[in-house]
Amino acid sequence: MKTQRRTADERYQLIMECRSSGLSDYQWCTEHNINPGTFYNWVKRLRKKACYDIPSATGRGDYKPALKPDVVKLEVIPDHQNPGIPTVESTMLPLEEPCPAIEVMLGTVSIKISNDVDPKLLSQILKAVTGTC
Repeated sequence: MKTQRRTADERYQLIMECRSSGLSDYQWCTEHNINPGTFYNWVKRLRKKACYDIPSATGRGDYKPALKPDVVKLEVIPDHQNPGIPTVESTMLPLEEPCPAIEVMLGTVSIKISNDVDPKLLSQILKAVTGTC
């Protein structure tokens, strides 16, 4: 399907309509059946010509993705019961900097683990805690 050709003035009018709509460029283009890549090419070309004063994009600075807490439940279930090893309790904590993502309490010892811990180190810690070295 062929796309509709537009003059520079028509492109400028569409850009100005988009930028004054309060929507992000992508949202506006989607609603008006305009390929966002095409739209950004128009902006780039009109700025190069320097004949038009094109404002910066709106709606992008206010965009914040929905926050969902990273919560991981950790249950340590040993393959065999060893009476010498106390039970392990786990506490789920939402990810908040600088708080740890998880805190494992073993008797009077507390192990705090962040999300960026090395997987090999975490494996060694869990093996040591469960006594399966």
